[in-house]
Amino acid sequence: MTGLTLDAAERMAKAAIAHARARGLNRMGIAVIDAGGALKFALREDGANLAAIEIAQGKARAALTFGCTSRQIADALAGNPLAGPSVLGIVDRPIVLLGGGVLVTDEGGAVIGAIGGAGGAPDDDEAAALAGAAA
Repeated sequence: MTGLTLDAAERMAKAAIAHARARGLNRMGIAVIDAGGALKFALREDGANLAAIEIAQGKARAALTFGCTSRQIADALAGNPLAGPSVLGIVDRPIVLLGGGVLVTDEGGAVIGAIGGAGGAPDDDEAAALAGAAA
């Protein structure tokens, strides 16, 4: 398994921002975390909300914690209003249960981290994160 390098994390974050700029999306914060959940690289665009990095990191942590996109978790919990607070109550780090967090894998498909985007609608955040993860 190849670990997530700082250069790769920076490249992903910049690709996510480039995706957002090319589509005229809201100003964003992007956070890339490693397989242990530690912040590896983060960017907050000028004009992005002040909590964008923390929200993006929470979305990335949600994806990493549950092994799927943060949207998949949110969708799974949507039908049960007690499920979200129950999940949040047992996780030891802040997570955000909205679209925008996706897994990052190496060439062999092993999970080496996650990337999260925040600043706009969950669909836009997720699209930017996916663009970053693909970089």
